[in-house]
Amino acid sequence: MAELERLADDFLAQPWSSVIIGNSPFLLKASFSDAAYRLMLTDLNSVWWEEVNSDDLRQRAQELNKRLKAPVTALCRHLFRLLEPLLQTGGSRLLPGFKCERACNQLTVNLRSELSGVPFYWAFHCTEAPLSMVSRHMICPLLNMTQALHRQTCDLMVLLERKDAEILEYRESGAMLTRDRLATDIFNAEEFKERFLSESLTEAISVPEGGTFNPELQRLYSTVIQVKSSRERRYSSGQDDGQNDHPSHEQGQEVADAEIKKEEIAPTAVENPNVKKKAPRNLYTPAAKSNSRRCTVKQKKKKGIFS
Repeated sequence: MAELERLADDFLAQPWSSVIIGNSPFLLKASFSDAAYRLMLTDLNSVWWEEVNSDDLRQRAQELNKRLKAPVTALCRHLFRLLEPLLQTGGSRLLPGFKCERACNQLTVNLRSELSGVPFYWAFHCTEAPLSMVSRHMICPLLNMTQALHRQTCDLMVLLERKDAEILEYRESGAMLTRDRLATDIFNAEEFKERFLSESLTEAISVPEGGTFNPELQRLYSTVIQVKSSRERRYSSGQDDGQNDHPSHEQGQEVADAEIKKEEIAPTAVENPNVKKKAPRNLYTPAAKSNSRRCTVKQKKKKGIFS
């Protein structure tokens, strides 16, 4: 039981990988120790899982491989080596030597390979995962990923608006663009959203089943799990120490960041030319101010600064 408990945190943080077993696409996640493993599989209609400790692993190996004698650690390492390339690289890849059989609420994945030149057979006997497990490993992380990506989009929009305000100030000071092909329209967030929904959304969601997790999404999934687990441990520790009623430094920083964000999303110089006179100083670093002064010197010579 101890070895399975040690696998729990690592297994939760493992991202989903797109694989093909037989002719069927699946999402797979797995975690291995020296003598135990956990794995989950889903075809986006059902979710199956299995956990095996050292005793079960030894017994199943003896049943399927009568003439094979190998320590449990060697068997577990061999199974991990077969899955490792797919778990690390992602993408819809065919699992060679794997076949799956479905019966009622069970999924059996049969494997044939060689271990030290001897034929090796294995079967993953997966049962239907409970709803609580599906929620913890799929639903909640995906919701958190959606929130994170939405926040990232909002931050990028704010940055584009600030860039437009900066470019507008350069133009009003007499700066000229030396290459016309680099000219862009002023960014409009609402128009961008509408255009994405009407033109790009269909392409964005037209992903084959089982091919939804690319390496970037895998990294985001693992990061979301790690941050959430760290926060849960921190809150749990705060409760034990009786510190719930006092905001932590991280919580205070989050509030400060939110206040700064309110200043950043205020009307820009693009929307109101008078805003540039009231722009908060903390939006620009000393280096940026120095660059601005140098640009002012160049503006007297009427030279382009974007060449």
